[in-house]
Amino acid sequence: MPERIGDYSLTSVLAEDDHSTVHAATSPAGARVAITLFKTRLRDPDEFLTRIENLQSGPAYHSASIVDAGTSGGMPYVVSEFVEGPSLAAHVAEHGPLTGAALHRLAIATMTALVPVHQAGDAHGALRPAAVLLGPDGPRVTGAGLARAVDESAKDEEWVRAYTTQKVRSPAFEAPEQFRGEPAGQAADMFSWAAMMAFAATGRSPFEGGSPSATMNKVLHGEPDLSGLPEPPRDVVADCLAKEPGARPTASQALMRLVGHAPLTIERDDIPTPLPAPAPPPPKQPRRFGLLIGAAAVAIVVLAGGGGHVIARSTTPVTTRVASTATAPGVSTVSASAEPTPPPEPTSRVKVPGVDMTLLEHPSDATTLTAYRKGEDTYVRNGALGEFTKLPLKNAEPVLSPDGRTLAVFTPAVVGFTGDRPFTVSLEPYGTTERPTWSRDGKQLLLTAVTDGKPSGFVLIDMATQRATLVDTDDESTGGEVGYAWLPDGTGVAVGYQPERDGKTGHGVRFRGLDGAEQKSMHWVGEMYGRRMFAPSGRHFVTYCPSGGTFCVWDSATGVRMASIGIFYNDAFLSGWYDDAHLIVADPREKTHKIVAMDLRGRTPRVLAEISAKDDTDDLLLYYTRS
Repeated sequence: MPERIGDYSLTSVLAEDDHSTVHAATSPAGARVAITLFKTRLRDPDEFLTRIENLQSGPAYHSASIVDAGTSGGMPYVVSEFVEGPSLAAHVAEHGPLTGAALHRLAIATMTALVPVHQAGDAHGALRPAAVLLGPDGPRVTGAGLARAVDESAKDEEWVRAYTTQKVRSPAFEAPEQFRGEPAGQAADMFSWAAMMAFAATGRSPFEGGSPSATMNKVLHGEPDLSGLPEPPRDVVADCLAKEPGARPTASQALMRLVGHAPLTIERDDIPTPLPAPAPPPPKQPRRFGLLIGAAAVAIVVLAGGGGHVIARSTTPVTTRVASTATAPGVSTVSASAEPTPPPEPTSRVKVPGVDMTLLEHPSDATTLTAYRKGEDTYVRNGALGEFTKLPLKNAEPVLSPDGRTLAVFTPAVVGFTGDRPFTVSLEPYGTTERPTWSRDGKQLLLTAVTDGKPSGFVLIDMATQRATLVDTDDESTGGEVGYAWLPDGTGVAVGYQPERDGKTGHGVRFRGLDGAEQKSMHWVGEMYGRRMFAPSGRHFVTYCPSGGTFCVWDSATGVRMASIGIFYNDAFLSGWYDDAHLIVADPREKTHKIVAMDLRGRTPRVLAEISAKDDTDDLLLYYTRS
């Protein structure tokens, strides 16, 4: 083994076959890298380097990124990031096939790696179990486009002979057209991916014949054995194993099917961003609706099945605290509010799947149900007043951005985003997280970090930089409870806490900056409602009353109580605000339970939904989005 390739010091051989050797190496800066040295001499080195530069410029969703490339002794090499973890082939050999969520995670992640390669007009060209590494932050596809880049620049007899020999020795992951001398194009990638998924689920090729020649014959003429492959992803795998290239789905189509093809297609125009100072709500603007996102973006959503990738992570510890000086307001006189305008009468009744629930809706509703969960199953809406589709994930929490263009799908392991620049963030580095909620400008997603059941900090995911930042606080040791909510102007967060006063424990709300430092607190307002505590205008927030009512509404700036709503029945669950004058509250008193818009005097001028008592249980969660 040579000691160096270019500027890189070689440390060991990771893998070798007839046409390449993969080395572990160290960069001049001391970083670990992987170097693939191809066993051929280039006819046109410039053409090779140009193709590698094109591969570098594309997005690296679940692919090992390319660091460098060059030639050594006339032979081309490519330097990639080092992924700590075994190959899929090695993992299956040592631990057996993948099952359940791990298999579904592998299917989505590897297909997500193919989509941008294919969209750029390229192909992987050599997808097989040895080319997938199971890294600590999810599966990574290696070598995308490299064999093809070398093939286009080499074409010498040595390379052709090595590549042909490799196909004969290992035919299980080659597409039928490759045995007919056709190049390994995008359709061949789909066939190779499907054969690889069958191997991952069963430990064997779906065309296993006992010998290379028998396997090749089955690839060309036989039917695949998919008896050990579960659904998902069995149907997608079966279609990708079609003999004719034109009969196979594209990578984008396959990815959409793997994730259930359930995007929200809501588009809202001219939604004003609230001003830092509370202000009257702006006039309602008309809404228009259209398609939200493309195939690749849809697929990224449900990478929340696991194995997402973090583009960057930073942690901001809190080293200074600002003591609260806020005191409870004295006796205040609040003038009676004007009679609120009732919500419009419903014009449609919409039955939803998976739950015995009917929505009563009007096109100009201020707030719309855009998703719901029943037990482990999650349903999202395809359009403003359209149908609901079940996501292929368990225990997923969908949160639609204020402008309706981006859907964040949260699971304990990862959160995925749709949009113009879809991406995913692994949540494993941050421990337990919960309660995803958008900033009002849709630029950041907030998550509550939890330690021993108490809020201990928050994670901010920035949409522009796709970076996640953990902000540590001392809430877990100073009475923190519930979780974090955005302040209306986006400059900080609110969190519940339990203050000790006169030897008694109460409930209040703390206000913190985005650096985690405490700015003020309102110890008198009662138990925090949660992430949807602030009214649409931001002028008020709601809590569970400390006394004298069920729900209390407070002035956001002063902490003066604006209204107390007394409810005299059990299980009056609060789901947030319909508009500034109405809360969304559950009313389970009748045989058919209702979700109602309740004004701040406790009146219910509008029913928003009807739910059968058998389905209106603690595991039914409703997600409303401001229109």
